[in-house]
Amino acid sequence: MLAVAAGLTLFPGLATAAAAAGPATAPATAAAAPAAPASPGETTAKLAGGALPYQQDLAGAFVPSGPTRLLDTRDGTGTGGDVRPVGQSPLILDVSDVSGNPSVRPTAVVLNVTVTNPTGDSYLAVYAPGGVRPTTSNLNFSPGQTVPNQVTVPVGSDGRVAFFNHVGTTDVIADLAGYFTLDKAASTFVANGPTRLLDTRDGTGTGGVKAQVGENASIGLQVAGVAGVPARNVTAVVLNVTVTAPAAESFLTVYPSGSGVPSASNLNFSAGQTVPNLVTVPVGADGKVAFYNHVGSTDVVADLAGYYVSGEPRTGGVFRTLGTPKRLLDTRDGTGTGGVKAQVGDNASIGLQVAGVSEVPSRSVTAVVLNVTVTEPTAESFVSVYPSGRNVPSASNLNFSAGQTVPNLVTVPVGADGKVAFYNHVGSTDVVADVFGYFSAGDQLGLSALSFSQPTVDASTGTAAVTLTWTVTASDPEARQNGGTIVIRQQGDAPDTYVGQSRVVSFLQGSSGYGADFVSGDAASATYSYRFAVPRYAGAATAKWTVSLVTIHEIQTQQRQVLAGSALGGFGNVLTATSQVSTATPGQPSLSLNLNGRPPYVYAGNNAYVSYSVGVQEQQSGFWKGMLQLTGPGGATLSASFENSTYDGQLNYPCQHDVNYPTCSALVLIPSTAPAGVWTVSAATLTNNAGQSKSFTGLNTLPITVTSNETVRADGFAATPGELNSWTGPVAFKVSMYVSGAQNGVRSIELRWAGSCSQSSTYPGGGPNGSLAVSATLGRSGNGSPAGCTLTGVAIKDGAGNLALYGSDYFAPGTGVQVRGIPNTTPPTVTSAALNVTSIPRSQAPGRSLVVYAQVVAPVAPVNGFRSYLYDNTGTAVGQAFGGTTVGADGRAMLQAAYVPYGIAVGTYTVGFEVIDASWLSTGYGTPGGQPVPGGPLTLEITEG
Repeated sequence: MLAVAAGLTLFPGLATAAAAAGPATAPATAAAAPAAPASPGETTAKLAGGALPYQQDLAGAFVPSGPTRLLDTRDGTGTGGDVRPVGQSPLILDVSDVSGNPSVRPTAVVLNVTVTNPTGDSYLAVYAPGGVRPTTSNLNFSPGQTVPNQVTVPVGSDGRVAFFNHVGTTDVIADLAGYFTLDKAASTFVANGPTRLLDTRDGTGTGGVKAQVGENASIGLQVAGVAGVPARNVTAVVLNVTVTAPAAESFLTVYPSGSGVPSASNLNFSAGQTVPNLVTVPVGADGKVAFYNHVGSTDVVADLAGYYVSGEPRTGGVFRTLGTPKRLLDTRDGTGTGGVKAQVGDNASIGLQVAGVSEVPSRSVTAVVLNVTVTEPTAESFVSVYPSGRNVPSASNLNFSAGQTVPNLVTVPVGADGKVAFYNHVGSTDVVADVFGYFSAGDQLGLSALSFSQPTVDASTGTAAVTLTWTVTASDPEARQNGGTIVIRQQGDAPDTYVGQSRVVSFLQGSSGYGADFVSGDAASATYSYRFAVPRYAGAATAKWTVSLVTIHEIQTQQRQVLAGSALGGFGNVLTATSQVSTATPGQPSLSLNLNGRPPYVYAGNNAYVSYSVGVQEQQSGFWKGMLQLTGPGGATLSASFENSTYDGQLNYPCQHDVNYPTCSALVLIPSTAPAGVWTVSAATLTNNAGQSKSFTGLNTLPITVTSNETVRADGFAATPGELNSWTGPVAFKVSMYVSGAQNGVRSIELRWAGSCSQSSTYPGGGPNGSLAVSATLGRSGNGSPAGCTLTGVAIKDGAGNLALYGSDYFAPGTGVQVRGIPNTTPPTVTSAALNVTSIPRSQAPGRSLVVYAQVVAPVAPVNGFRSYLYDNTGTAVGQAFGGTTVGADGRAMLQAAYVPYGIAVGTYTVGFEVIDASWLSTGYGTPGGQPVPGGPLTLEITEG
């Protein structure tokens, strides 16, 4: 059974799903999940939510939160009330509001994901929308199983995460454990372990009490001040939790001590099962975490993997995600083992190089986040993942029986040699490991000074500029060059809130003139300055500008540090400006639909994004952010937001041009559950940099028609004939299909092609065996190649206005239809040939044109070119010509033969030629290596006179 709870609700009609709490590999019984082409809902996101330009992998520091249920497809939590399992359409979950503060955006989220009631052998892949689906997965499962796993997943630029179920259907539950951000002071990670903190079987962590956790009961575990965990400032711990010998089907929830038992779960299990899962859990005020068991009783084991710590000194590492997870180890095919294909044996360990591999830096990596899967084990056993160079710990990460495939997320410290190790206890097993991210040390980097040159300024005239100066330090003697970014924003009324766009400024030791200026110093202590042009307009007569973020990186040691929000409070990072109160709000926007040449149709079966260009005018403070709302059938609504920012003084995606007159891209997600029919932009809300908003309705924008092909459907697409001879000109053919569900007949069928085809008519007629057909034309073959085309779009409309879409142009199911011209393998031949003249006096010969009349046979491609040569009695070409020709209805072609050169000697000459067809096949006659001229050589006598 699974804990059920109410949770986050998204906008109406959006079926969503959360990221699973641990990147499991694609079914370990098979190859990695194939890379899938991005659907239209997965192609356009540019940055992780809240990420910095050109540092999209920098997730920052961690904010523990929860556990809180965000998604449950069984009761509609997180899906706008839509109750249905996850099929093969990726489900999208909006996690942009997990902080409860619009100014604090998540760059990555930590979720515990559980699949239950699956109908097939499948896997679940969790990822940020915006590109190719990863070739790794997060959970692997069989029909009827309930499987949990933790996932740390980057957040897309629209604040969403996506996940994909490979086969059949499954219910999905997702519980939030926390999020990473760059927008406020948060906690950094210290890898520590694996170390056993709790084992109810032998009394570890329970004061010696050997007893299972009972029914509807909780036990507490002291974590602060234990096993190297500090007694203070610990915000969360990362534990590998295992239940074993449970008496009944139940679930286990791990939560902060002192709070109520949440309606979320971390492990789900049946009687007698042994189930592990990685758990990230906030620490209670008493330094403890608690374990709740729902039904029956069970033993619980918890092994420490690390902890998050806030405040000073900043000893932990910041998190960096990989663009897509990368497979580092697969003992089945030799990945990561130097090509050795062998299971991990009995009581044996293997090492895996992680530092310097697959985007993981070679230095300063304190821990890696791996999804580890065991498959095809020969015996009941366990696997421990630990830092290379240390002894095998008395802790385990995965527990399994013979033949099982079990995944689990692992956060493991990296050994001094840049490796981690995998130990198998009994029998042998294959092991697969995918890296999802890593923690970078930053304890030797610091900020020793940060201040504006003056604390106040009068910016009301629009000419104020104040210099910001800061000094970055690196204590490692190997440090060579540092750099990073600062972000300047206008403070809001509450802590960690901001008004207006971010101003992102880069800095690099030794570099000036672009971004910040390097002033002086070296890697140990480098000083920078930036001339901040203080905006004239604000929402009040006084505005406070603050440095909200400083990121630091050192190039040689590869350390990174992040200081945000209150972590910068001890510096002079606030500038108070006298401002002119903004009296202007954004004007009526101009809107256009970005169709890339397509009709305004959207196939939402796989989720889709629709792109709008929004032109904005705001002549005082400039444009900050906006929101578009679409309204569809039955009053259903969808919305999308977009925000302006600058990077080194230039507008950054999704806006461009000028802050007062930007053009921005707004991406509206059309989920697979969106009602079919016509959708229009019903409202736009625009906000300026003074925080003043204005809404607009009555927008004149081209509507879109949405379908998931649930009413009208088609199959059996075919082209007749599929191969045509178009060498002599365009050729007509038919495209047929079987259409079902049409109301009041089929009104039109529109085709779109890649290649040299065009549609003759959209009106359908009868096709073979009761199908419908429309006419199309294959273009003329030429330039040496047969014409061809692929059917990339089909739009079917019935008499009631219902629409069905197919083909890659609509990111819809394909048609499989290709049409091609017949390739030519038969070169042209000549059956007879004659010269227009056979004798020329020498005085009349120079520049004289010769013509060959040839009777041509070209069964496939017509002859359209020639080459001709004039040879002397030694076989040397003394003249030549080439060009185009046509063949008459009688098969006769006129070939311009070689010109007679000036100064030609008296004697006998011969003419050779080649005929060339449209496929660039040719046959030579009377040429070296060619065939004899039919009827004998073509001779030309140059006589005296």
